[in-house]
Amino acid sequence: MDLRAAALARPAVFREPGALLYAGNCKDLLDASLAGKVTLSAWTRRGYPGRPLGEALPQVCSVGGWDATAPQDWGLKVHCNEGVKIAYLARGSLTLTLDGRKHDIQEGQMFVVRPWQLHAFGDPNVVASQIVWVLFDMGTRRPHDPWLWPDWLAWPERDQKRLTEFLSKNEQPFYQASREVARDFERIADIVATNDIEGEEIRLRLAISTMLMHFMQQIEAQVPVLDQALAHSKRTVQIFLERLRHALVGDWTLENMAAECNLSRTQFTQHCLGLTNITPVRYLQMIRLDAARKLLVEQPGLAVTAVAYDCGFSSSQYFATCFKKRFGISPVDARRQMMVAAE
Repeated sequence: MDLRAAALARPAVFREPGALLYAGNCKDLLDASLAGKVTLSAWTRRGYPGRPLGEALPQVCSVGGWDATAPQDWGLKVHCNEGVKIAYLARGSLTLTLDGRKHDIQEGQMFVVRPWQLHAFGDPNVVASQIVWVLFDMGTRRPHDPWLWPDWLAWPERDQKRLTEFLSKNEQPFYQASREVARDFERIADIVATNDIEGEEIRLRLAISTMLMHFMQQIEAQVPVLDQALAHSKRTVQIFLERLRHALVGDWTLENMAAECNLSRTQFTQHCLGLTNITPVRYLQMIRLDAARKLLVEQPGLAVTAVAYDCGFSSSQYFATCFKKRFGISPVDARRQMMVAAE
């Protein structure tokens, strides 16, 4: 299996609910389109809503957009994508929450979302807006993974490398679209609206390639400052550790934590020590115990055994031993003391 095939076949560990980088399938958008609240026009694969692409446009997960002519009663909740999304807001406005920070996207602007970036649309609901996007699977799942652009772009390797640098080492969330980029996205939307995948695939390939060329020229003209740390394996580990708090019940070992980050055990451990000054196993136990201590107070009716399991401990006895070693008191006594202190 060659490099490209291996990268594209790499398991998308964020596909299942509860995983650290769970990729939503835009169910709220699909439901709204079926109810006639919004017009959805997209060609897709891998469960994204729209007309199935089949064998057309390899490495494109979704291309198309929505047209909401009135304020909506839905929004897209926090999720990750299975690729790099490059999108353009043709009309209206849109609130994009990216890694916890809100950005108000205005008509004529475009934005980029990478696979590891948690994001949501709406505040909390989507307002009147028309958005067009292309979602590429580059084979990258983490900040330090290589980017593999589709072969059908027929770009020189130097241009692919340059655009990769702009998008991986510079995470400016949005840009003002040039006239050329705006026209390219309008052309993409018009082609998708034909619903003729077989007949229009070549024209759509050209439209996407042209859009990316104009987009790269636009970014390059701004002379962006590139940050090498954004594409380093240490950042991958940092993101993993931050989100580990939301996946405490996982059967985590040093081996599968390293695998989650696509790193060797040695690399993963070194980065974890550099970021936390403790080993990965100790860090995991620390955040599990912190979560348990909080849960003991917030849910006084929850049995101590249930607290232990909910925070990832395999037995209540082991949990009690670790808890007392860390805090100098049993879970039961800690709950009692904290409840009295809160009165």
